[in-house]
Amino acid sequence: MKSVKLILAHGAGAGSQSGFMQSICNKVTGFTKNQMKENVEVILFDFPYMQQIHATGKKRPPDKMAKLVTAFEQQVGQVSADDIIFVAGKSMGARVALETILASNRTINAAIALGYPFYPPGKAEKHRLELLQKTTAPCLIIQGERDTFGNRDWVEQQALSNNIQINWITAADHSLKPLKSSGVSHEQALDSASHAIVEFIKAHV
Repeated sequence: MKSVKLILAHGAGAGSQSGFMQSICNKVTGFTKNQMKENVEVILFDFPYMQQIHATGKKRPPDKMAKLVTAFEQQVGQVSADDIIFVAGKSMGARVALETILASNRTINAAIALGYPFYPPGKAEKHRLELLQKTTAPCLIIQGERDTFGNRDWVEQQALSNNIQINWITAADHSLKPLKSSGVSHEQALDSASHAIVEFIKAHV
């Protein structure tokens, strides 16, 4: 039986040990055990700059994109040639995942973005749609409706390729945390996101 590897990259401000990353990892792992015949392993890792933050305790900015992609490619390179590969990331990590698909010589089935940074907050004119247009692999974007990096009103006005699928989290922000008035807890929102990831993987294995 083939094994599925989901390589999941962190965002700019918090590493693989953050509550968000650990929660998504644990939920996806748990849900796939119950819903899929394939073994699915979620692989978390820290980019070099985040490793330095952990080592020194001092904040520092993310590495340049080329270095981030190289680090992601190294993770892909460690996966067996017999395994099925999905790449994913939170915010910045999602951009790196998509760039890795373009750069890698390995077959990558699909990509998953948790809070895709469509544009810097307040600067929609500096959008990052070109990367999505370059990526021909299937891509699932799980986005909060009020995400300041790409809210629903703006995103739905854009012409996205047919390979892009968007799953909206009601009244949620960039960390997929909904407004209390929505009646949906952050835990429930992360459950919803994780179920969407599993269904997407099942559809593209």
